[in-house]
Amino acid sequence: MASSPAPSPAAPPLLLAALAALAVVASASAAACSAGDRDALLAIRAALSEAHLGVFSSWTGTDCCTSWYGVSCDPTTGRVADLTLRGEADDPVMAPAGRPASGVMSGYISDAVCRLGRLSSLILADWKQISGPIPPCVATALPYLRILELPGNRLTGEIPRSIGSLSRLTVLNLADNLITGGIPSSITSLASLKHLDLTNNQLTGGIPDDVGDLTMLSRALLGRNKLTGAIPTSVGSLTRLADLDLAENGLTGGIPDSLGSAHVLTSLYLGGNRVSGRIPASLLQNKGLGILNLSRNAVEGAIPDVFTAESYFMVLDLSRNRLTGAVPRSLSAAAYVGHLDLSHNRLCGSIPAGPPFDHLDAASFASNSCLCGGPLGKCT
Repeated sequence: MASSPAPSPAAPPLLLAALAALAVVASASAAACSAGDRDALLAIRAALSEAHLGVFSSWTGTDCCTSWYGVSCDPTTGRVADLTLRGEADDPVMAPAGRPASGVMSGYISDAVCRLGRLSSLILADWKQISGPIPPCVATALPYLRILELPGNRLTGEIPRSIGSLSRLTVLNLADNLITGGIPSSITSLASLKHLDLTNNQLTGGIPDDVGDLTMLSRALLGRNKLTGAIPTSVGSLTRLADLDLAENGLTGGIPDSLGSAHVLTSLYLGGNRVSGRIPASLLQNKGLGILNLSRNAVEGAIPDVFTAESYFMVLDLSRNRLTGAVPRSLSAAAYVGHLDLSHNRLCGSIPAGPPFDHLDAASFASNSCLCGGPLGKCT
């Protein structure tokens, strides 16, 4: 007959008591909610109005850390770490019954947000009607802030002058608002910044000359503003920069040669400015560049005939400039050219035969001085 397994030795009563005490402390710590932070959140809520989706319906009681929609806390301190409210999100609140909704929220951003001293993420995105300025104290009272996203609203006023004080900031997204004034010079002190999106505002003045100091930057999206002046040459020293959008501004001067050495650059949008001078050959030789839009500028001279079998352009738009000379024959050697637009220039001569020219229509070459061949018909 098999013997029964020996019973496990009982844990000492003192050990059990200690473990129980630790469990209670851990549970309390994880569930704790700073009273000061809770009061700040209620002040933030009082400044905002959202009537249809009930975004704030869960903001009741004292436990802001576990049940309040959009609020997350540090479990060890009970301090609010993240406030994330998106007007277009895929969750049970914003997408009831699996049907995504587009929320509308009005009001303003209360400076009570600056009392959330351990805040890491502040996201109030795509609510369409939140107006007023960004509280200046956001730049000075939130030293732990890593993500600041306020796009898709109707914010006015200027970007806080001291924004560069947010030394931990990795994402700054203020796109699609009504923000005015210049880009603060302190912004180049954001040594951790990876994503900068100021698209579609009313920003004026120039791009800071020392923008190259943002060595971690991978995306710089400044299109559709009223920026003027030259493109800083230091932008070419941004070795991690993959996407640069400066389109639809009033920028002047030449295209910096240094952009040709931005080896991870994949997209460059400069369309709709007053950029002049020639196209740097190094830019077209950049092996990683897949989207290049220089349309609607005053770029002149010949298109550098430097394309190779490693050239791969999903978009190459050089339309509506003052380009002269012939269509580069080396384009035939490119691995791929999807959308090509050379229209409304001063190009002349015959369009080369073969790919990529054999899949393009006449619109790609329209309104030049004396182009012929290919989709434009035989040269006479």
